[in-house]
Amino acid sequence: ILAWSKTNFTMPPRTFQGIRPRSWKIDSQHLIANFQRISFAGLIRRLVTPPLTKKTIRTNRGMRKFAALLGLLVFALVATGCINDLKPEGGWSSPTEIDGNIYVGNKDGKVVRFDTDANVLSGSFEYPAGDGLGSIYGTVKQVRNVVYGTGYDCTGDSCSGEVFAVSLDSGNSVWGQDGYELNTKLVGDVGISGSTILVATSAINDEADGASGYLYALDATPGSSSILKWRLPLDGDAWTGVAVDGTTAYVGTLAGTLYAVDVSDSDSFTGDPESRILWTWKDDHSLASGIHAEGGLVYFGTLGNKVYKFDSDYRKTADPTSSFNNSRGEWEYDAGAWIWAKPVVEGDTVYVAAVDGSVHSVDQATGNENWSTKIEGQIVAAPALFDRQRGDITERALAVPSGEKHVQVVSVIDGRELGVFVTDERVKTTPLVSGDHLYVHTLNGDLKWYSLADTNQRGCVNLKDGARCD
Repeated sequence: ILAWSKTNFTMPPRTFQGIRPRSWKIDSQHLIANFQRISFAGLIRRLVTPPLTKKTIRTNRGMRKFAALLGLLVFALVATGCINDLKPEGGWSSPTEIDGNIYVGNKDGKVVRFDTDANVLSGSFEYPAGDGLGSIYGTVKQVRNVVYGTGYDCTGDSCSGEVFAVSLDSGNSVWGQDGYELNTKLVGDVGISGSTILVATSAINDEADGASGYLYALDATPGSSSILKWRLPLDGDAWTGVAVDGTTAYVGTLAGTLYAVDVSDSDSFTGDPESRILWTWKDDHSLASGIHAEGGLVYFGTLGNKVYKFDSDYRKTADPTSSFNNSRGEWEYDAGAWIWAKPVVEGDTVYVAAVDGSVHSVDQATGNENWSTKIEGQIVAAPALFDRQRGDITERALAVPSGEKHVQVVSVIDGRELGVFVTDERVKTTPLVSGDHLYVHTLNGDLKWYSLADTNQRGCVNLKDGARCD
């Protein structure tokens, strides 16, 4: 069904609330970028009960128009499923390890700490101490002795979010009683560049004439007199999170634009955040996947089924709408379905996971396919690489979160299925490999851990109350 996202459906000449048709055509990226602004029931009403004018009666007459309407409704159902998954909901925060402990956002919108030695939640660390932040989607990041991340909650169309900065020692905010508050949706990882915390947002609720999204730069310097350094307007909701390579940050929007931004502390940008933009690239489809940036190379996916590799130095002088340049090692790869998960890069291979359950191994230099395979479920989080030991043989493998039940084990050599970590719950997070174990945060709010040697479960803790669930 996801293949329908590539189709444009010609509609009668009318404007739906929250959707501005181009030449009276509506395609996938326009629906996704605007779908939160109208209800599905409202869309159906507008489609099946247009104004009864002679013009619309003539336009809608015949099976061809009915088929177009039906096609749009089918796609709207698919889009509704994806957007509903991004309503504030816990269980999407991937665990991360810091100094032998695991930090993760739980179902209550609280950052908690798991002791991997005692296999228990730490009772002395929980932020915030009162009501939770709503939902935490990103992975927390560390700067010195502080962890940073975001959470948000919504009532109707009104959303309140917080960028938190929590001391690893005390579990308290280092920015006063609360963190840095923003009335918007906060989806994706924060970025770190030196002492700068970079946060991608949607539109700010209480700014009627504001931009559709922003890139915020916050100061992590201890004792800083002002938290906000600067903010850069973006052309759409920014759900990719922020990837950082040196002093360059990358962020994508649902409007289809990838931004490369200079986030250094140079005084030359004072008062003019937009001068920080090094280059942009515009696609016809929304960008929602995480971004991998390393060594001047950028890898990202789109809701147009494509994965791209870009050379950042070349892009500084290229046309914003130009295609990939093979002579600079750039390429595009068609995965056949939407890309929501961040590409995984190791050595000369890029691993791509798509929402139809397909997993692809792509040559990093050329973009040619090495192999592809398919698992059951929808993949929305990046796989994790680990060494699978069988006797004297060590084989590199991918732990692939299915989006449905279980984490599948796939060989990096040829895509063979090698086993499964049985979760019995949906998984929309990237597993964490630590020591001899694989840790998985399931959508129902449990943290489960497994032996890498035999894939058997070794334990389970509920991240809300610390109760054992194994």
